[in-house]
Amino acid sequence: MGEDNVARVYARALFDAAREARVVEAVGGDLGDFVAALAASASLRDVLADPQIDASAKQRILVEITRDGQPLVANALQLLLERGRFGLVAELREVYEALAAAEADVVKVEVISAVKLSAAVRKKIAARVAGVAGRRVELAARVDPDIIGGLVLRVGDVIVDGSVQARIRQLRRRLATA
Repeated sequence: MGEDNVARVYARALFDAAREARVVEAVGGDLGDFVAALAASASLRDVLADPQIDASAKQRILVEITRDGQPLVANALQLLLERGRFGLVAELREVYEALAAAEADVVKVEVISAVKLSAAVRKKIAARVAGVAGRRVELAARVDPDIIGGLVLRVGDVIVDGSVQARIRQLRRRLATA
């Protein structure tokens, strides 16, 4: 089974348990916090990935870190560690968030622009996407000056590139083939 499929299996099990316990949002928050802490701390990543460090020591570290959080998250992380799958924790979080969003009938949209968008513009974009998708929209805006102007929308696996940079690339291709 591929790594993506393994992460999906763990995420589905965690999501089902969280839904049954009515703590989907809290579990998602704790899982996101843990992944962010892991990304921010090279020493924590190194300790948890080091095969020379005793598994029980790693488990004690996880118990200490997750002590005040959701028990489901703590148990899932312990299980990943025990099964040698701890490297999948970031993918687990991504799949879990996607499952939670689908359950909540929310579509996540990333908007990339050359300049920071005002709240009013972000609201208009979210309303337009919500009208097309027929679902609530959770919008994340990011600035990338390299796109020069326009917008790039990412909705799941679909990318709508209306940037000036993309138009220049298209024009360059047309000129090269003419």
